[in-house]
Amino acid sequence: MIRPLRSLSFAIYILFLAVAANAVEVHDLKGLEAIFGRYAPAGDCKRQPQILVDVTGLSFEGAGAKEKITNPEWAVSYGGAGYDGPARWIFPFRTSADVYPILMTFDDEKPGSLTIGGHEEGYAGGPPLTPRNAALVTGSPYAKCK
Repeated sequence: MIRPLRSLSFAIYILFLAVAANAVEVHDLKGLEAIFGRYAPAGDCKRQPQILVDVTGLSFEGAGAKEKITNPEWAVSYGGAGYDGPARWIFPFRTSADVYPILMTFDDEKPGSLTIGGHEEGYAGGPPLTPRNAALVTGSPYAKCK
């Protein structure tokens, strides 16, 4: 007999594998020009953290630290095979264990918007968000600087 909790845990694990399988590592953001720009919490560029998106990748600035990601993973089919809306999903960080701790969602509800949420970190019963990822999630929602 299969216990329901084990079945649910297994199903969640398979879902994470499926999501990761639909993400493609990219070495530039050509084709994603609509999301280029500087993002800050609520679009207020006096606040941090800030994220700069350009053809070369993603730059994260906050608490006096800067980090440049030049090989994020674009979750091309995250919205499903029939999705043709404006949202774009990017996993900026991947751990050595192929864990995708946070998910960035661009232009989901409106152009120029960005939300960042925990993906494989920060959920009930899961591993906590690292300080960097917690700061990024706490700053959400973001908008392009005004």
